[in-house]
Amino acid sequence: MGSKTSSLLRPDEVQALTEKTGFTTREIIRLYNRFACLDKSRSGFLRREDLQNIPEFSVNPLCNRVIEAFFWESDEVNFTQFATLLSTFRPIRSRTVKEFNNRDGKIKFLFRLYDVDKDGKLSKEDFHEVLAGLVGTTVQDKEMEKVIMRAICEAGADINDDDEEIFVTFEQFKKTLNHVDVETRLSMPF
Repeated sequence: MGSKTSSLLRPDEVQALTEKTGFTTREIIRLYNRFACLDKSRSGFLRREDLQNIPEFSVNPLCNRVIEAFFWESDEVNFTQFATLLSTFRPIRSRTVKEFNNRDGKIKFLFRLYDVDKDGKLSKEDFHEVLAGLVGTTVQDKEMEKVIMRAICEAGADINDDDEEIFVTFEQFKKTLNHVDVETRLSMPF
């Protein structure tokens, strides 16, 4: 398979990942080599700090939220998990649509970016944390509250005068994206 690093990947593993993710063999090997470079401890796993050291991430205001999406279920990610999550960002090709590389998979990823507390719903606090990361201190709290409440209303959440918790479900979030070209906007070349 070429380089020393990629030779650690068995052909059956490459084939299985190709089938699962839709990546080509060449793309899998390239991703594996990148994974190996990021794995400074040579443990076969990446941790948050491994991704935080990527220069391209550090300039993204959503850096920490994107990194958290990688570690949704665990504090470390192996290569299969890494490649599977990255497959979400593959451009959708009709003949290679996979579990994560489709409209729903891309929307689930976006939902996870906003679901800061990982409770399966988007609260005012979730929206506030994400938006604060995007705009910093340039927007006053009152204005931020207006933006958040507007987003929640547009998502179709029930808002009443009680002090009940206000939140957006995944289905409501998904519905708000009906007219957004998520397939293109959440794609990048590999």
